[in-house]
Amino acid sequence: MLRRLVLAACLLCGASRAHADPGIATYAIVVGSNTGGPGQTDLKFAEDDARKVAEVLTELGGYAPSQVDVVVHPTPAQLRERLAALETRVAADAAAGRQARVFFYYSGHARAQAIDLGSEELSLAELRERLFHLPATLTIVVLDACQSGAFSRIKGAAPAADFSFSSRQHLDAAGIAVLASSSGSELSQESTELGGSYFTHNLLVGLRGAGDANNDGEVTIDEAYRYAYNQTLLATAETAVGGQHVTFEADLKGHGEVPLSFPRAASAAIVLPPAMQGKTLVSERRGRSVVAEIYKSKGAPVRIAVAPGDYDVLVRDGDTLEHCGVTAPGTIDLADCRREAVVASTTKGGGFARPNRIELSGTFGGDRSDGYTSTLSNFGYQQQGFFAIAGGPRLTGLRQVAPYTWVGLRAGYEILPDWQQSVTGAETIHQTFSWHAWTFDAVGRASFPFARYFSAYVEGELGVGIGQTVLDGAETESRTTNVGPSIGAGAGIYFDTPWGPGLMWAYEYDYAPVFKDLIGDTHAIGGSRGVFAIAERF
Repeated sequence: MLRRLVLAACLLCGASRAHADPGIATYAIVVGSNTGGPGQTDLKFAEDDARKVAEVLTELGGYAPSQVDVVVHPTPAQLRERLAALETRVAADAAAGRQARVFFYYSGHARAQAIDLGSEELSLAELRERLFHLPATLTIVVLDACQSGAFSRIKGAAPAADFSFSSRQHLDAAGIAVLASSSGSELSQESTELGGSYFTHNLLVGLRGAGDANNDGEVTIDEAYRYAYNQTLLATAETAVGGQHVTFEADLKGHGEVPLSFPRAASAAIVLPPAMQGKTLVSERRGRSVVAEIYKSKGAPVRIAVAPGDYDVLVRDGDTLEHCGVTAPGTIDLADCRREAVVASTTKGGGFARPNRIELSGTFGGDRSDGYTSTLSNFGYQQQGFFAIAGGPRLTGLRQVAPYTWVGLRAGYEILPDWQQSVTGAETIHQTFSWHAWTFDAVGRASFPFARYFSAYVEGELGVGIGQTVLDGAETESRTTNVGPSIGAGAGIYFDTPWGPGLMWAYEYDYAPVFKDLIGDTHAIGGSRGVFAIAERF
């Protein structure tokens, strides 16, 4: 499906009414068309994108609503009529000695040689002719469509091959500039999650303040291009269509940067604090429409100009997801954010981010007293060790099968305190009774995120245990091996990080009757156990 073209022409030197120069006339035509031509599927968000562009122009660009002409699903004849009316107004300004700046935006289907307006076409050659011959001081064209880079063939202009654009640190104040959503051979793409095209969304987020690289409260065309290039390429690099490269060409005269928006003049803004880090999605709470999606790095705050109201902010950093609420104007308080589970991905049949978990743990606790140990005591054996601590290492492997559910296998080894008997005769003879056990269990676990990097969990296990005893006398040694069931349950806390191994603390109660003597007594390993683990997800 060939996708959209956004032509946008001119911007300004004024951008809030406080910054607008009364000696300069500013005009905008904003066009959106969802309707596909022959063999094309209708778009979902082209007309919505046009309305969003008009909103930013009036809110942050210094354009009066009466100077912004929003045109949805026009025919070529209707678009020609609007362009002719604009030319008349700009010509009148020029005759009166007044400078004029024009902004033109189109969002819809396009081919290499034409934009598609329903079942009809308007050739790029005609559109260039009409826009480039407007008697305006400055015309900026922004394109968001398939092969939209084919439009921007300005005589004498040098294309910026990529975002580096190092040759144009200061844009001139007069002439023509073209910003296109893709190269002349690429497809432009929409996003259902964003509710718009990748390019237009990122361009508008940049104009709302995320693109203000020098933090002067203004976003220039250079800053807007850099931001839109980076974010659009990042967002589309893993899509089925592939990476989408924003292009920029200009033929400008004079000196001075060209500001496109003035986010510092907004009536409200959301401030993302310096400590925040991760992919950040800002949505308006009432309408649930996406306002911004950016990657926020640590170290500096980011100010996003928005309308006053309530907003939800989702921050994804590795395998953690934070949900924050904020009322604009306002700054997000990280202490008020809550951690949420990361939902399944949508690649190749689904799955989870880092769905595998390996834990290396150690257990410790006291040994049980029962008929088996009473028999040892009655035969003169005494338990060794001041604390009589039992426990040992375990290895657990888990896989995530649902947002809060893990299943896996566990192998454990437990050593119990030795017992010793001393028989006095012609010489003292020492006999040592030692024992240890292996357990092999299936594990089911439910986890519950409750804070940044922290989750609580409960689990149960069921399997088999193998116990072995060794009686070591002066000259003889005897071994016995028994098998029995192994069951247990526990609860604990994870501390998982996206950058390395995490930690885990837990309490468990285990029961595995794997020791039997000749008179029918049984001893079970386990009981109350403390657990400490190092864990890694992948």
